[in-house]
Amino acid sequence: MTKVVVVYHSGYGHTQRMAQSVADGAGAELLAIDAEGNLPEGGWETLAAADAIIMGSPTYMGTVSWQFKKFADATSKPWFSQQWKDKVFAGFTNTWPCSTAASGSAPA
Repeated sequence: MTKVVVVYHSGYGHTQRMAQSVADGAGAELLAIDAEGNLPEGGWETLAAADAIIMGSPTYMGTVSWQFKKFADATSKPWFSQQWKDKVFAGFTNTWPCSTAASGSAPA
């Protein structure tokens, strides 16, 4: 069976609710990035074992949260060493109010 993980940061709970909906739809496990931008114990191992990784972040000032950015920067090691080769990736973000603020945080 395919293992899907939704890794996300949520500052005020909105992204957490979106992540839960995504996880419910994909049959995925949730993995929260904490307020310091860190994964919980065993988080990196969970991502390594996943077949697909869905990433989520709120949009603040036109970009992802600093906590998500810290996580994203830390992914350079598994990415560069091709540990995540052949995995499927997706992502989501949210912002309020509806505007173009999210356009800088998610590629078209």
